[in-house]
Amino acid sequence: MPSDLTQRIQTLNKESEALRLQQPERALELAIEAERLAREQGDSKALAESLLNIGAACWRLERHSKGKQAISEAITIFTSLDDVRGKTTAYQILGHLHREMNEMNDALLAHQESLRWAEAIGEKKSIADQLNNIATLYGMFADYNKALELFLKSLAVRQEIGERYGEASTRNNIGLVYKLNHEYENALKEYQASLSIFESLNLKKEASMVLGNLGTIFDRLNDPERAIMHHEKSLNLYEEVNSQSGIAITKHNLAIVYEGIGAREKALKLFSEALALGERLANKVVMANACLSLGRLYANQKLN
Repeated sequence: MPSDLTQRIQTLNKESEALRLQQPERALELAIEAERLAREQGDSKALAESLLNIGAACWRLERHSKGKQAISEAITIFTSLDDVRGKTTAYQILGHLHREMNEMNDALLAHQESLRWAEAIGEKKSIADQLNNIATLYGMFADYNKALELFLKSLAVRQEIGERYGEASTRNNIGLVYKLNHEYENALKEYQASLSIFESLNLKKEASMVLGNLGTIFDRLNDPERAIMHHEKSLNLYEEVNSQSGIAITKHNLAIVYEGIGAREKALKLFSEALALGERLANKVVMANACLSLGRLYANQKLN
């Protein structure tokens, strides 16, 4: 029969895992306490699970370096325990962390490793997750046909097992591929389906991401009013969950719409705010995009 301390650690880890998506701050607190107790107890399995929860919570909270450190230790422990399921999840989270830090090749390797272990145990949800994640990276590498092929495989598995969060995520990504192929009406349908699911699950960060994607599509469809409305809704949700990178990206996208309708002062303010946030976050992608947009805006002002 497990000791009281063992039961306490198990409870902390279960509660942390349950809260990782919607309450990552609380999930992190619980996981850190579980980690402390597991180290005192010398319980390797529980320690690896607590480190997994720490990594996942840090991913949600955009504390990427700390998350990678925790996940790397978790992988070492899961490997020593020959815990295939643990490795599957750990490599998936590691892939997310690499991607957030713009380490795309490392992200691809991590997700491929996760897929390999998921297939070894026939874990359908994990297989669908990794097909989705790998497809996302192929999209970033501009191999859109391969990306769409993998996304559709992932979607079929998710629908088979009734995995709503995953279905929403994959539909959002399919929408992105359609957008890149300039199939805007198809993209719109996928984004709207994705948003409906995320809202039903009360996942504000994901909903804000899809709202931003919808804003971009409406901008491409020459509907600035609805583009601004969706970007502003996205910005409000990102502020509510305190996603600084999300705020920066949305301000930049909103500025693009204002620039397009000739509202240059608003665009200048938002581009500048996005740049300041990018500098504070040391996010080179945000910084580069904001600098490029500001340069274009100033150049156009001089030409007119």
